[in-house]
Amino acid sequence: MTKWPRDNQADLIAFYGTPGPDVERQLVNVVPPFRMTYEGAPIKAIRFHRKAAAALEAALREIWDHYGHDQKRIDALGISKYAGTYNPRKVRGSATKWSNHAFGAAIDLNAAENGFGAGHGTMPQPVIDAFKRQGARWGGDYRGRTDPMHFEFCDATGYPGVARPVALVDAPQVDGDGDQGGDDSTDFSAQRKPTFLKRALQWLGAGGSLSFLGYLTSWQVVAILCGFSLIVSGLIVWFFGAANVRAWVARQVS
Repeated sequence: MTKWPRDNQADLIAFYGTPGPDVERQLVNVVPPFRMTYEGAPIKAIRFHRKAAAALEAALREIWDHYGHDQKRIDALGISKYAGTYNPRKVRGSATKWSNHAFGAAIDLNAAENGFGAGHGTMPQPVIDAFKRQGARWGGDYRGRTDPMHFEFCDATGYPGVARPVALVDAPQVDGDGDQGGDDSTDFSAQRKPTFLKRALQWLGAGGSLSFLGYLTSWQVVAILCGFSLIVSGLIVWFFGAANVRAWVARQVS
């Protein structure tokens, strides 16, 4: 399996070339094994960097085999909805850092149901596994705002379920097409651990119904919790009566 470059501009450029004509001359056609569409129109091939083309083809082939060459099943799961690969653009919030799409080394699938910040979206696990077996990094694993439509061929060390066993699971987002600004060339080990509040929010978010808390800032969360506490306090006073509540409080502090 190819050793993918680390997700920083110097390593990506050294491996894939400089976005623009240098990368474009290295793009090749990958013919998917099942029918894929872009905005409803069938596509014949996917333009991808020659160094990652075989890995993309292998991932798509594994997906096709897993679903028994059943095009209707592939369509029903949204896997056939191609949403783009090569795009010579910068990441959001940066005027200097290239998106991994600019290297022709990232692909988006089923964007309508797996948009930026959509948690883990609806991406089927067999699809995720197929790409990870090729060493790709999945945007659904990003901490903070996720990008579940997105798969990219850069070093996935520190992310769960990659082809090589790793010790660190809760790794920070480095780039991906979460498109955070800045040139992240730092090692995972140097990243600051999440605060207690962030860990608590991640735990709450894992429950599903409170996953929106993961997208709020700390002061917003505090405001929500304070408001919730006031509502609960009001309900207690209304149910038990103000006099009874005052008497109970007096007994507790006496």
